[in-house]
Amino acid sequence: MLYVQETLDRQTGLLATNTVGEYVTVTELGDKYRVGPRRARAILHHMGVLAAEGRRYRLPRAFVERGLGFRHDTPRSGYPFDVLSPKCQALIAEAWDDTVASLDSEADPTMHRAKAALDAFRSTRRRELSTQEAVCWLCDNYPRLLHRQIADILGVTAQLVSKFTKLRAKQINIARTTQARPIPTVTADRKDHNMKRPTPKADQ
Repeated sequence: MLYVQETLDRQTGLLATNTVGEYVTVTELGDKYRVGPRRARAILHHMGVLAAEGRRYRLPRAFVERGLGFRHDTPRSGYPFDVLSPKCQALIAEAWDDTVASLDSEADPTMHRAKAALDAFRSTRRRELSTQEAVCWLCDNYPRLLHRQIADILGVTAQLVSKFTKLRAKQINIARTTQARPIPTVTADRKDHNMKRPTPKADQ
């Protein structure tokens, strides 16, 4: 996306438009390096370009002031997002390969197996798993994974993983409570046992 900057010419009173360069979203940057948006965010977070803010990875405001991009906190539609400046893209290009190698080296064998198994499971489905479904699948099949490890596999924040694991635990607890609850016995009300049967009248 080409960004421009408008400045007021005080002599003429007209707005002068200056091109400031081609800015890209994190998803567009991931497309350039042939990785998905979640993987791109995980790499940029490991690189230090993005920081965890609540349940999302965002471009820090200090980096905006340094000319590394812009934050769109209240877009007209959709979720908040960031765009990265040409200067930021150049810095990312220099550090990309080393950051990917560092991130992969930190992943233990269990994480590699879990990610490969999750990818294989995803390939058998007609629709993409939601983040919540992926978190639950990893918790069910690889219960020893830490929240931060699941977050790294999925390219989301540990806070979001924590939210979904708590919701999963609550749902499991409700299901177990429901199963353990005794089924009430329904007895028919047989009032007719105590009713007097009419005495037939003799033929006259």
